[in-house]
Amino acid sequence: MHNHNYRYFMLNNLAIESAVRAAEKKTGLDFGHKEPAPSDQDESYYPQFSAQVREEAERMARNYVLFYSLENSIRDLIVDVLSEKHGEDWWSVTGVVPDVVTKSAEGNQKKESGTGVTVRSDRLIDYTNFGELGEIIKSNWEDFGSILRDKRAVERILANLNTLRASIAHCTALATDEEVRLHLSLRDWFRQQA
Repeated sequence: MHNHNYRYFMLNNLAIESAVRAAEKKTGLDFGHKEPAPSDQDESYYPQFSAQVREEAERMARNYVLFYSLENSIRDLIVDVLSEKHGEDWWSVTGVVPDVVTKSAEGNQKKESGTGVTVRSDRLIDYTNFGELGEIIKSNWEDFGSILRDKRAVERILANLNTLRASIAHCTALATDEEVRLHLSLRDWFRQQA
């Protein structure tokens, strides 16, 4: 079994866990997935926010976990596939990463290094955004064709997910329908795995 298959298995489990937690909350039953108690530091700050904002934040946190897992599993898939096909230094191989993606990642890395914060990674792929990951896959479809079923379907799924990502990444609540769409899009992504 390929390394990326394990990641998909784990991401699928996260989606199931999220659904179980939602069912617990909706039914009031306890299936053994209790949230950890907040730390003392949290308790000193949280009461300053309205109950509505805190409840919305908790709901959106589950969506963040799902999307974080998805986005990073796609990064790992890209690294695994392109390392296997083009060698460990695949990022530097001419034509593998679109120039616009390389320039964007390098710019993001340079901007971050100038802020004085801890550098997030030494891999340029970690400085790409979600849409750029899709561009890397599209430009290397011949390398991903044995793993992903249909190029147009993958493009559509990633575009839908990128649209949903904006609310998650920028701390605005997803409407209930959009949370459903997120879960359906995750299922669509998994169905594309060959």
